[in-house]
Amino acid sequence: MNENVLLLAPSLGLGGGIERYVSTIEAVFTQHEVSYQRLNLLDVNRPNGIVTKARFVREVLRATRASERPTRFVVAHCNLLPVVELAARMPNFAGATVILHGLEIWAGRHVRGHRTMRRPDVRVVTASNFSAGALARTSPANVLHPGVSAAWYRILVDAAEQARSGSGELNLVTAFRLDDWRDKGLGTLLDAVRLLRDDRVRLTVCGSGPVTAELRAAVEPYPWCRLRPGLTDQMLADQFAFADLFVLATRTRSGSDACGEGFGLVLLEAQLAGTAVVAPAYGGSGDAFQPGITGLAPLDETPEALAAVLASLLADDQWRTEMGRAAAAWARSRFEPTAYADNLLRALLGDPAPEFRPSPAQPNLVQAP
Repeated sequence: MNENVLLLAPSLGLGGGIERYVSTIEAVFTQHEVSYQRLNLLDVNRPNGIVTKARFVREVLRATRASERPTRFVVAHCNLLPVVELAARMPNFAGATVILHGLEIWAGRHVRGHRTMRRPDVRVVTASNFSAGALARTSPANVLHPGVSAAWYRILVDAAEQARSGSGELNLVTAFRLDDWRDKGLGTLLDAVRLLRDDRVRLTVCGSGPVTAELRAAVEPYPWCRLRPGLTDQMLADQFAFADLFVLATRTRSGSDACGEGFGLVLLEAQLAGTAVVAPAYGGSGDAFQPGITGLAPLDETPEALAAVLASLLADDQWRTEMGRAAAAWARSRFEPTAYADNLLRALLGDPAPEFRPSPAQPNLVQAP
């Protein structure tokens, strides 16, 4: 391609699934020698506010103006779309692709930037079929499920080959950006574990960002719960691989204080590490696992419903082990990095479909750990 690409991201260094997704996009762009520049609205040194937003707009317009080639935008969050309207007035603007993750759809009556999304030179991509369907009245959308970079994929797959401990404990793991712990359903998960009344159960909460006083107070009454913030990739992969179950209990809420799960990238990561998953009751996570085969989801968002699913899986070691094997095989086949990279480039940049070629023989990537 003879275009430059501006990759606009909502944040860098704050953690979370969207940042993982953007890092995968970067890895694919680098591997395929796409000429791109990443610009971030927020980072650890940029607090959210009008000054930060104004500086971001200036940076984007300056980068567009300085490009000697047509410039295509890849916008990793719809909240960044207003700057696309400004950049579109420049002669070297070559169109944009905007990625919607799911949360935006619950945030209000209209998705922010919906007018921009209807431009003929803007392509819309969503993270799940659920999100594409919810968006149907606003804009038609392609579906590009989030994936993982080849390096992170390898770490997760290798972690699965390590033997789980035989301590007699039942280890649950959850992971998210720690300042989102309420929206990610940690309170419900704590209540569900308490309802199990099983002394063998342990819960590990992994995540990025600081541990607030409120979060520490929420877990302090439960000696079976521990916080593991700031893990390296290898340490996080080990947590996924050693877990008996990975649990994501994201709440679903619309309006100005919206939350929800559009896909649930962390579910995919846990399955790549060979662990069965418990997904949120609602939202787009049905695309991130195989219900009844690689994991389960509760019927609703109550602690009782979540406890019932946990109890059924924790009571049957063979079923849980078979689910973990199926999770590894499905996730590694479905999200193999080479094929995923082709899909990503086609969806985000409009590159023509590559000629058919069989996937390279990689039996070690699809066998159960």
